[in-house]
Amino acid sequence: MDLNLPEKSVFYGPANLWKRMLAFLLDIFILDFFVLSIFSGITGKIVGDTKEVLLVYKMLQQDTSQVQALTMLFMIIIMLALAYFVLLQYAVGQTVGCMLLNIHVVAQTGENKFGRPSLLQSFVRNMFIIPTIPFILLWIADPVYLLFAKKGQRLTEWLSATRVIEKFEI
Repeated sequence: MDLNLPEKSVFYGPANLWKRMLAFLLDIFILDFFVLSIFSGITGKIVGDTKEVLLVYKMLQQDTSQVQALTMLFMIIIMLALAYFVLLQYAVGQTVGCMLLNIHVVAQTGENKFGRPSLLQSFVRNMFIIPTIPFILLWIADPVYLLFAKKGQRLTEWLSATRVIEKFEI
C-alpha cells in the first residue's frame, strides 16, 4: 500500500524569544566558567580575600598600580567575551548556546534571503557587551526594541542587518 503523503514544508522564521534568552544565558554560563573563573584567582591576588567593597575601595585609592592591574584585567575579560560572540557568529553563525537550541544568526541580504554575517555585522550586533557609555544604554534599548519590533529584532540587530532565525517544519 503506497501512501501519498505531502512532503514536509520547511521555512525559516524569527527564533522564539525564550530560545534566544536561554541561548544567551547558556553563553553567559560558558563565559563565566571558562573566562571569569580563570581571572577570579588573579583578581583575588590583586585585591585580597576581602568582600567588603569599602575596604577594597580604600585599598585601591592608596595603590594606583592595583587600579591599573584591575583595569587591564577588566579590559581583557571584556575583549574575550566580545571575541566569543563576534568570532563564533562570524565563523559559524552560532554561539555554543545557539547551537544547543538550533538557532542561527544570519545577515539579511534581501526579502527572505539570508547569508553569513560579516565580521563588522557580528561586531555591531554585539556592541552591548562593551560596558561603557554609550554602549551601556543598549542594555535597555536592545530588549525594549525587541519587544516592539515587527521582525523580532533587537536594535543592534536592526543596525547590523542581522536576525536570529530557526528552522520550522510542517
